[in-house]
Amino acid sequence: MRIRRPSPAMVVALVALFTALGGTSIAAVNFARNAGAVDGKSAVSAHTTVARAAGKLVATNSRGPHKGQLPGKFLSGVPHTQTFGRAFEVADNAPGAPQVIGSAGSLGTLTATCNDQDKRAGVEDPITSLAFVNSSGDFINVARRVGNGDGAVAPLANQTVAPLTIAGSNTFFFHVEHRGENLIVNGVVRQDGRGSGGASCLVYGVVMDITS
Repeated sequence: MRIRRPSPAMVVALVALFTALGGTSIAAVNFARNAGAVDGKSAVSAHTTVARAAGKLVATNSRGPHKGQLPGKFLSGVPHTQTFGRAFEVADNAPGAPQVIGSAGSLGTLTATCNDQDKRAGVEDPITSLAFVNSSGDFINVARRVGNGDGAVAPLANQTVAPLTIAGSNTFFFHVEHRGENLIVNGVVRQDGRGSGGASCLVYGVVMDITS
């Protein structure tokens, strides 16, 4: 039996058929690869960095107390918040060591020190020293206040300290600004056991970091 050579029209039809089938396969692969994506973009984890998330979708938290919520660090103009709480035992007639109680990222850190201001042995009278340490590499603006007292407002050079001293229990406030980034610290100092041999300081509060 003699096999006939296909006509030009048949060749064109076969090429069109195979091209269509190949295109369908490619489309199926692309569809499977991009299933669940939005505008061809898949989401990155909620725990990734802001730099890695640039230009991408961000998934909500998959577990924990903020399950189903988008982390605030990915929302411009929404404060990124953190809480702090530390208790310190007073060392009788000895200076305490500064302890970091809050971080301001690249701007600096907040420390607290609990000391004994009563010189009598076995009798403790706590006093708390707070300090915002500028580690930004530049001048920053700092406002600070204890309770409802008069506030202090001044620029703060790099690697210098803005201090507050609280004798007794009271509230405190810091407002730090650097090139549009604002850091708000609202805190409380509670001092217990004054006049005893086992006094202590408790420092707690919240830090809000707002970037325009």
